[in-house]
Amino acid sequence: MPLSSRTGGFTLIEVLMALAIVSIALAAIVRASSLTITNLGLLEQQSLAMLSAENRLAELRIGQGPSVPGVVRSDCPQGGVRLVCRLETSAAAIDGLRTVTVEVYLAEDGGRRLASLQTRAGEGR
Repeated sequence: MPLSSRTGGFTLIEVLMALAIVSIALAAIVRASSLTITNLGLLEQQSLAMLSAENRLAELRIGQGPSVPGVVRSDCPQGGVRLVCRLETSAAAIDGLRTVTVEVYLAEDGGRRLASLQTRAGEGR
């Protein structure tokens, strides 16, 4: 009586190899999604920082900002994120104008600049 041949199915080695391939693919997917989430958080912070910088320049245009040259630091929270705005006013090369630069930093980070805007404004404003 001859021995019966294998009827089909997978060997243990084949199953283990398939599981190893699937685990490597899943690890790559988790890593990619983690990077995406990190980038989204940074983009949100930069967008909020740009809004804060635009708000500071708008306040300056309506006459609520400093009119003398110098540097002023102030809190400028936006959307629940603690931000610090640095407003630098200096004389421009053209008489009657001044250069205004707004830089926005994370309050907790201690120095990472998220946004920077610069404009020219009249001396009277």
